[in-house]
Amino acid sequence: MSRETSPLIVGDFWLDKRRDGKSPDIWQIATASGRTIVYRSTKCRDVGQPGDGFAGDKLREHEAASRSKQKQGNDQAELVPHLFHYLREHGPDIHRIDTVKSSFRAWIGFFQQDEVTTGVRVAEMTKGVIARFRRWRMSPHGWKVEWGGKLYEHNSKGVSGEAVQRNIEDLRAALNHAAGENRIDAAPKIPSVDKKLRSKPRRLVLTPMQIGAIVAYADHEPDVQAWIRLMIGTAVRPDAGLAFDPAAQWRGAIADMHPVGAPITNKRNPIIPVIEPLQAVLKAWPDGPKVKSRKIWWRTMRSKLGLPEKVIPKTIRHTVASHLRNSGVPGEQISHLLGHKDKDDTLEATSEIYAHVDPLKMAATVRALTKFWKMVEREAVKWRADHLLTITDDNNKILTPRKG
Repeated sequence: MSRETSPLIVGDFWLDKRRDGKSPDIWQIATASGRTIVYRSTKCRDVGQPGDGFAGDKLREHEAASRSKQKQGNDQAELVPHLFHYLREHGPDIHRIDTVKSSFRAWIGFFQQDEVTTGVRVAEMTKGVIARFRRWRMSPHGWKVEWGGKLYEHNSKGVSGEAVQRNIEDLRAALNHAAGENRIDAAPKIPSVDKKLRSKPRRLVLTPMQIGAIVAYADHEPDVQAWIRLMIGTAVRPDAGLAFDPAAQWRGAIADMHPVGAPITNKRNPIIPVIEPLQAVLKAWPDGPKVKSRKIWWRTMRSKLGLPEKVIPKTIRHTVASHLRNSGVPGEQISHLLGHKDKDDTLEATSEIYAHVDPLKMAATVRALTKFWKMVEREAVKWRADHLLTITDDNNKILTPRKG
């Protein structure tokens, strides 16, 4: 098939069938390279209509991605290719990259259903579009997005204003990256979610019995269990805990909770004391297989144990902080342990206090953390005695009470 007889031509690319007879039913994205025709499979048998996800859309996406590597005005530059450029070029420096990918899939899912379509231009990201995205995300919604050869399907009852704000911040980062690489004009201003639409900070705390159940439930996932115990013993932020490497960060009685190579931000991850029972965990830190998705693991665990939906990994941090306060630990020690200057999260929060606390002289903190650890471990033992957790061949967990 010649370019002239192609069912769809976009820029320097067109849909064609291989002229060597290979894959005769599959549409190819063709382009000329000198006297040679270069083919790229769409893996599609049908050209389809715009938005169907068939060969025609694959061609448009490929052409837009190719064009997006050169400087374009915002009224010409398609937005979606710049999301992938950001991941590919800035990915190694992105903290929580899986969360960013999830944000981008949500944006693409929205574009699929909105009037702007997935061909949305950078200049079309107006306040009205952002408002529609916010309403869509905060209401029951769903989407199917092909990503890396895999189809992702998501259904939601609606997310919080904070979740939408994170999506917006991820989009801003991608657009700022595109502008910084001189591929688009100045990144457009993307409005934030109105503070009135954001939830109040979660201040839910768990009982030692509830955290003990979480610890015991994780018996079959050593990597998750170690992460949970690290949070119990240090009140570390969940993300910093996920990145924790004992070989590089643990030094006997102290540990530097700042992930190796991570940028320095206002959210401090301090050097803190390590209680004795946690040292045993760090010494035996698991290096085997990890669960595929801790987010799914946490959601499943929460459902199996009957915990409220508001229970998130950071709830453990809040719980530990609450225990320290109730145990009379000096405010400056709590501030140092949490590495946070937020007045709602600490008792004392000046940079001078933070800078001068010696992690080897935090005896009150060590006593309170050790006491709380032992309380949780006792509850974990009780939970195991009262419950039977069975793993099926398809890796499903069945939780039943043990008969007395």
